[in-house]
Amino acid sequence: MSQITLSSKRLIQLGQILQRSSSCSSTPITVTSYRSLTTKTNSSEKQENIESESLIPTWDAYFKLRSKRRKYEIVSYFPSTIVPMVGTGAYFMQLQIDPFSTIMGMDPLMAAGLATVGSGFCGYLLGPVIGDIGFKCMNSKIVPAMDERDKAFYEHVKRNRSSARLNSIRNPVPDYYGEKINSVAGYRSWLRKQREHYRKGVFGGSVDEQP
Repeated sequence: MSQITLSSKRLIQLGQILQRSSSCSSTPITVTSYRSLTTKTNSSEKQENIESESLIPTWDAYFKLRSKRRKYEIVSYFPSTIVPMVGTGAYFMQLQIDPFSTIMGMDPLMAAGLATVGSGFCGYLLGPVIGDIGFKCMNSKIVPAMDERDKAFYEHVKRNRSSARLNSIRNPVPDYYGEKINSVAGYRSWLRKQREHYRKGVFGGSVDEQP
């Protein structure tokens, strides 16, 4: 009877040892899988950066595409403004309105005119959005690379622009968001203007002074 008890205790101890060894061995497997997943993620990000640089290899190429996108946005102003105005005007023209009634407390002609102008204004505000969508549809292959370049460019702008606290009527911040930059030379000129603005705001020097 004592031998059976001892053997059962040994079996229990053996089971506990096996359970501990299995739990210890599972930890390196989890760490290894996490490391492999991290390595795969980093390698995929590097691959995406390489692909974006191959599609837009230089900053000059990026600025050319940026100017092209801006042209799409400017051209889209006209149709996005005219089409809503014409549609709204045509709607009110065919609508039979009682001349003695009111629309939202206003004369029908005045309400129709305000609605037509308002629709055109809303379309005007949506013009750049429509132009950007058109640019992405026509250049779908370079959209991810363009987004990466946009992020990098905006980081350069945030890091190098003058402080907005120095902004004043006599000394406004020149092109705070870098929207007018359309070339590498334009970016260098923008950097000089930011330094001049900072110097004038802090030391009160002339903007025309050379560093």
